[in-house]
Amino acid sequence: GDCGIQVAADWLLSHVFDPDLDKVTPREYIVYACPMGPLGNAIEDFMDSAVAHIGKNGAHKSFPHVTLCQFFKCEDGLSPYVIHALKNSFLSLMKEAPQEIKLKRFTTQGYIGLFLEDEAASWFREIMKLFAVECRQQGLGIQIEPHRRQLHITMAHQYPPEHHAKLEELAQALVDPTTHTKWELRLYSRDVRLATSEVYKVLYPYTPRKEDELELVEDDFVFVSTSDQGQTDSEGWFFGTSFFTGCSGMYPGNYVEKVKDSDCWTLHKSWMVSSPEKESRQSPTVSTQNLHKSRNSTIRREDQQLYDNAIGLLPDRRNVEELYAKVQPKRKRHSITDTTTNSSSPDNDSPPAVPQGPRRLFIFRHAERVDVTFGKQWIQLSFDSEGYYHRRNLNMPKELPKRQGGPQEFVKDSPITESGLFQARLTGEGMREQGIKIHHVISSPAIRCVQTANAILQGMGDFNTRIKVEHGLFEWLAWCRGDIPVFMSADDMMKFGLQVDPTYSSLVSMKDLKPNETHLEFYKRMYNITRLLLKNVGPNSGNVMIVGHAATLEACTRQLVGGQPRNAQDLTKLVQKIPYCGVCVCQESGHGKSSTWDFIDPPVPPLTHAPNIRFDWRCLQ
Repeated sequence: GDCGIQVAADWLLSHVFDPDLDKVTPREYIVYACPMGPLGNAIEDFMDSAVAHIGKNGAHKSFPHVTLCQFFKCEDGLSPYVIHALKNSFLSLMKEAPQEIKLKRFTTQGYIGLFLEDEAASWFREIMKLFAVECRQQGLGIQIEPHRRQLHITMAHQYPPEHHAKLEELAQALVDPTTHTKWELRLYSRDVRLATSEVYKVLYPYTPRKEDELELVEDDFVFVSTSDQGQTDSEGWFFGTSFFTGCSGMYPGNYVEKVKDSDCWTLHKSWMVSSPEKESRQSPTVSTQNLHKSRNSTIRREDQQLYDNAIGLLPDRRNVEELYAKVQPKRKRHSITDTTTNSSSPDNDSPPAVPQGPRRLFIFRHAERVDVTFGKQWIQLSFDSEGYYHRRNLNMPKELPKRQGGPQEFVKDSPITESGLFQARLTGEGMREQGIKIHHVISSPAIRCVQTANAILQGMGDFNTRIKVEHGLFEWLAWCRGDIPVFMSADDMMKFGLQVDPTYSSLVSMKDLKPNETHLEFYKRMYNITRLLLKNVGPNSGNVMIVGHAATLEACTRQLVGGQPRNAQDLTKLVQKIPYCGVCVCQESGHGKSSTWDFIDPPVPPLTHAPNIRFDWRCLQ
């Protein structure tokens, strides 16, 4: 769904145990025309009333739409070209769009719906014909088959004959086909397994007790193949596959409920249909907002409001100005008073003064990593046969440290990108502007974490505080699949310009790290190392900053603030919500053994930015 590298990485992280992860299976795509506004709402009201009075029928498998073509398969790498072809086809025929897309009611035994009148139906068919031609001319190898039957919106079908009269009564009362409405052209895709599966939503969590059972996480979806519908026992257990993880197993049927198949689809792009009259006054509105939901890609009524017009996609300018007016002014950096008290100055060799107040613990996730952004093949693309590095993209590092084992050590221990350096420096600048002082910095041994800590300190203007590299802060070892990385030594990091502490001795040695570590052992390791680090720096020694991985924010703080470890699935689900340079802050209350820690709002604003995909100029040909 063009969600960007971060979403793709999060998906991979949750699918580490998916047995089908390495299979190359093209998704299935389809093009719909969807009514919006009053008519779309009226149809959904009718479908909701049908459920309340009679129950679900065949139309409840999806949302209100007009099918414009048959499902077609497309390799993931070709999806940008498919989007480009559909966009060109749509825009080239916009001037020929009918003044109004008219519908007429059609009812027969076992079916209730709305048919498009000939003018509108012919126009949509022409778009699909041109779309098929565009795909052929681009050599995509995709066969587009426009829908040949009467174009229609199905409101009810596949229901018992005795329900027809009541459904027809509800349709007459709730849906007026002459209601003026807006329309969108939408491109969706789905997992091919959905073509032969029923979809169920998890209502209650379930922890497996046997090896063949499937863990259920609330709001996950479960695919149940039509061929597996009979795989149940006398106690109501079924065999299904998790949408979140790709893992399969037996699960209790009363923990789920059947939902629309389309709840697991992905919306790639949508375009607003404008009449020729509007077209003469303004360019066609092309909505490129991506509404992919990690758990539900269906366009619901609350989502439709986003498409009513372009207003609302960006904040009102006056509101933005009011927000900027609330931002605290930057502190003076060159006055005599500041140069004598601001220990962040690079010309001041003394460490930051210890604040008078409660101690705070700042925990950061590392910045954007190279291998997630460019894929594992970045090493083969960037290093020649003699091991010399060649920068192939502006976002690739300007320089890389020399590894004792050669460039292949970057496979398991990736550096951060140039954008990652900027993310971390910008975060440090935000901390400096808020007057935050850091007195102790401890980092995971992963080079991406040490680089992030270093850049944050640079953004704060602190070139004196040394980074302690602690092996015990490395991520959950289960994600390494038994292959723990070879980390750089403190000396090699210093040669690369990172301000690490060469005298620090890690509390956990490399040989103490267990490759087959369970999630509970991971929680225990992180909690123990956090307590030891806080104890060793002393209760009155100032603020502490830990830079680690996405799971570090959870595992270092969960038990520190009095919580219990989550299960493995919840942990995997949670880390997907933690972005690059994400930060949480805990504050200490009390002293000594009676002290406690609690979460507080981070004093530095969050860092948000949009993805920027690789541009291939050949798409312009």
